[in-house]
Amino acid sequence: MKIENWNKNIGEVEVWLNREDRGDAGQAIGLSITLGNACGNDDLRSTYWTAIRSIGSLFEDFPKARRGRESALPEEMEALAVSVKNAVYTAFADITNAELLMTVILPHGRTGGAYTSIQEYAEKMAKTAYDNLVKGHKEGRWDGSMNGEIPSLTPPPVKTKEGGEEEE
Repeated sequence: MKIENWNKNIGEVEVWLNREDRGDAGQAIGLSITLGNACGNDDLRSTYWTAIRSIGSLFEDFPKARRGRESALPEEMEALAVSVKNAVYTAFADITNAELLMTVILPHGRTGGAYTSIQEYAEKMAKTAYDNLVKGHKEGRWDGSMNGEIPSLTPPPVKTKEGGEEEE
């Protein structure tokens, strides 16, 4: 496994590990991460990643590795976008009075139902934040610059009632 892919995947797993105590399985995953970080060999890293995925499969909420297309973001921007995604997740997951929010904040109207937990809602908001950064990059509204931990993302133009964009 290339180091770039390792870093992307392990970043997600480390956030997952830090959310709650995963017991002995979590310690085994942590050790595999340490060993994978220390090795200088793509094949050995792949072996550690296989072990991490295998142990993680015992948990329903274990992060899934991306398959398919590569990210639309350059590597440095991808790392920033993932860090923002993780920060947004933490911000929402740590909200107090989650019961109130889960009662009045509902999924999109066509979806129906309710969020089952504050963590599910936090995942949705984190994905939305990440997707907005990718879209901002594609539309030239985010160049990867940050103001501390805040992305310097220009909002999209306001649309008029006719569906066009307002002039500035």
